[in-house]
Amino acid sequence: MQPTHQSPVYGTGPNGPRDFAADIARLATLHRQSKTATSLHRIGRNRITRMIDIALEFIKRYLPPVHWVAVRILALLLYGYARAVGATAKLVMVGSYRWPDVPRGSVLAIWHGSAPALLAAFATRRPNTPLKLMVSRDSRGDCVALFCRWLGFEVIRGDAKHGGWKALIQIASEVHDGAVALISPDGSGPPLVARVGAVALASAIHAPLIPVGTDCRPSIFERHKWDDARNPLPYGRIAVACGEPLTFPPFEDAASLERARQQLQDALGQAVGEARSALGFRKSDFQSS
Repeated sequence: MQPTHQSPVYGTGPNGPRDFAADIARLATLHRQSKTATSLHRIGRNRITRMIDIALEFIKRYLPPVHWVAVRILALLLYGYARAVGATAKLVMVGSYRWPDVPRGSVLAIWHGSAPALLAAFATRRPNTPLKLMVSRDSRGDCVALFCRWLGFEVIRGDAKHGGWKALIQIASEVHDGAVALISPDGSGPPLVARVGAVALASAIHAPLIPVGTDCRPSIFERHKWDDARNPLPYGRIAVACGEPLTFPPFEDAASLERARQQLQDALGQAVGEARSALGFRKSDFQSS
């Protein structure tokens, strides 16, 4: 049976769906006042990734038929890969919840580099509740969005630079009605530095924010990518660690929002550590990566 939080903190409360847009817009304003927002605008994906993104945007704009075909071919390859891994991998589950039994009306946060392992876990065991996934609006995201739709996610397009706050407003009402949202707080880079979107969403709708850590063994480690993605291989093991749910009161200033962002960042680091420990990794295995 799908777990549901019973505490009043997760109920409708005084705010209804009509208030979500105003609450999230207010949090966006607070975020823009923080030092973290300023620094994140200066640091993003690495040079190789930016060059690839420029090339993909050029193809999408000037060669749309090529883009259309390439997106579907790549999405099909990713789908076949995820299904092959999902059909053969062994799941190792640790933490407060056992995947896929995550509570309805919650927000899941995961590092971008950990997403491939979670997608394979999703192909292995799929939650019974609708799972909303935010995917960037750039050309790279076109392939990922199609692939994730085929897997069974309900995709909403948006990212830190293109419509991310509007996407959060759309997700808010659906999570309020019982869906689960999955967000990568370090999407668009830099890696392992949380943005405030997931925190803002959870606060606006009085929902629990669950940090999720994943890893896999054996894996293909993409050292050239900005997020150091680790991709699971068939017949391997995938660990999913769900940390203790975080709850946040309404934020009154940028400082309180920044503290919550740091709390999420720390909790995600701990969740990843638990997943890696479940697979037998040691901290020294990642000191050079």
